[in-house]
Amino acid sequence: MFNKNNKFALYLSISVMVITTTLMPFTANAKQTLNEFIHTVMAERNIPGLQLAVVKDNKIVKLEGYGFADLQHKVPVTNKTLFPINSMTKGFTGVAIVQLAERGLLDLNDTIGTHLPDLPKAWHSLTIKQLMAHTSGLPEILASTSTLELIVPYDIESSWQEVQKRPLLFKTNEYFKYNQTGYVILGKLIDKYEPAGFPAFISENQLKPVGMTQTALAGFDNLETVVPNQARQYIYQGVGVYKNFYGEFAYILRTAAGMSSTAAELANYMIALQNGKLVKNLDTLWEPVKHNNGRTEGFGNKENGYAMGWQIGQRKYHPTVSASGGNATTLITYPEDNVSVVVLTNLLGGLPISFVDEIAAYYIPGFNNSEKLKAYKPMEYLNELAEKRNFKDFPRIFAKAEQDTGVMYDLDILGEWGFALLDKNQNEYAAEVFNFLVSQSDQKSYFNYGLARAYDSLGRYPQALESYKAVLAINPNAQLTKRRIAELEKHLN
Repeated sequence: MFNKNNKFALYLSISVMVITTTLMPFTANAKQTLNEFIHTVMAERNIPGLQLAVVKDNKIVKLEGYGFADLQHKVPVTNKTLFPINSMTKGFTGVAIVQLAERGLLDLNDTIGTHLPDLPKAWHSLTIKQLMAHTSGLPEILASTSTLELIVPYDIESSWQEVQKRPLLFKTNEYFKYNQTGYVILGKLIDKYEPAGFPAFISENQLKPVGMTQTALAGFDNLETVVPNQARQYIYQGVGVYKNFYGEFAYILRTAAGMSSTAAELANYMIALQNGKLVKNLDTLWEPVKHNNGRTEGFGNKENGYAMGWQIGQRKYHPTVSASGGNATTLITYPEDNVSVVVLTNLLGGLPISFVDEIAAYYIPGFNNSEKLKAYKPMEYLNELAEKRNFKDFPRIFAKAEQDTGVMYDLDILGEWGFALLDKNQNEYAAEVFNFLVSQSDQKSYFNYGLARAYDSLGRYPQALESYKAVLAINPNAQLTKRRIAELEKHLN
């Protein structure tokens, strides 16, 4: 739940903001033991406490706690420490929906109005898949995901009534936008077929079969109630100062977040899931949803597809499936290698998704082979190709990069790259990038705005005017764009 509404925050910070002209060696240090690496990364990222589990060939081969679960009282992390897993809960919700589908109660391509006719008419045509994959275009029930503030402060019922009055934010399935409203609806869908409610359904059909006793006892209350052995959550303020974080989730938000678990129980969950004990067909659960342009999106190039509550890491070497939460916890599997890694931290913003590959490299032979670097650092590779060819025929450059890396590149990250090029006055290069982005997704106003700025900087004013107008067509409230349109129209006339 702590994850932002869009991707221009913490996830992007691990992806592309510093692009070098040469590929650097993969960061895992072969001379360090795994425990030394964990201590190093905790110190670098100011992570108070961490719990790790590694699964190889269906067995837990590493289970250890590090640091403190509670800084105030210096309580150490043990293997029994429970961590709030925030949006990792969505993975359990995805499994629940697939379980209902396998029982014949619904189909993932069903429109939601078929099952919940009392929802607003404008929402009826949205499919269950689109809700799960954040491509619905639904308005957001949260005003802020960083503070968990509702659109009607402190009033969940009024917020639910208010969000139903608001228009869709974009054309359905046009692109990915992280959204909690869809998971509110999914909770109502599960509740329809489970009178005892979705927590009971998940507990009975997932937690109990796996033996997740601590997870089941902790429930879905996150940090609201006293749970034995539960770690506190923190936000790092800098210079050794931490702030306590207390997230409260009303019932209707708990399909999106709320659970707590241990690395050991999550590791056993992954073993059970991959052995067919929870769902019959993992492809149904883990197939990323394609958008109208045939592409997929997620949280950057590392988690570049979104399926039924799970993020998919599409790349040529060692592809992944993951569920993450709060930018603090990650459960990731490397299906081709039969290795899974669980990293739970109590630091919001600790971003374990950014260093789980380094942990996996200790258990997957050949992971650090130099030939694979381009797949792990796709933006650096794309930058190399583009600079060698002066960004000419950029669509062909991009196609080669995708072919060589196996990565479904995140177009939003290319947009960030384009703006970085503008900031360096590499306007011709930026124009090539934004032209390509607009050809792929012309409904994103910032792609059109980037192209307009590039043309403007190059003195290509008629083209700049056309692109600024495209921005205004998508976002009529763009005041700076309106002002620049007026200036250009006066200049050109």
